[in-house]
Amino acid sequence: MLLVCFLLTTFGYASMTIIGYLMFGDEVESQVTLNLPLNKVSSKLAIYTTLINPISKFALMATPITNALKDLLPRRYKNRVTSISVSTVLVMSTTIVALAVPFFGSLMSLVGAFLSVTASILLPCLCYLKISGTYRNFEYETVSIVIIIMAAIAMAISGTYTSVMEIVHQLSWLMENVV
Repeated sequence: MLLVCFLLTTFGYASMTIIGYLMFGDEVESQVTLNLPLNKVSSKLAIYTTLINPISKFALMATPITNALKDLLPRRYKNRVTSISVSTVLVMSTTIVALAVPFFGSLMSLVGAFLSVTASILLPCLCYLKISGTYRNFEYETVSIVIIIMAAIAMAISGTYTSVMEIVHQLSWLMENVV
């Protein structure tokens, strides 16, 4: 299953990369929606559709946090209004922090570069090797998984390094312009 998931994901990303390059050539942006013309309804629909993804992901990621906060409340305050209030305050406070911290995006890149690779690539591969016992055999499957692990480690290191360098650059710019 791990192999099928990686193959499908790789195929999806590679095909989008190739299609984006074929459509826009060297002018292709990092996000394909940045290449779309702004005056067409179809482009606006595509852009607004892409906004649904982060909004739904944020709600999914915030659900355990809001549930933990609601569990801290006394039983008499556990109702629908309180539930909505807790969720709203969490979203608002997160938005305020994102707007107040000048390099919040870089900070999130740092966390994502390290934790996302760890949680979505490294740990599943390592757990699969441990559970299946294939780490004892030096076969094609084990070699493939070790190559994936090495690539993930390289991605985590390069992503973390890039994020740290970006934060240092932004901090030095902030110090030069504020002082």
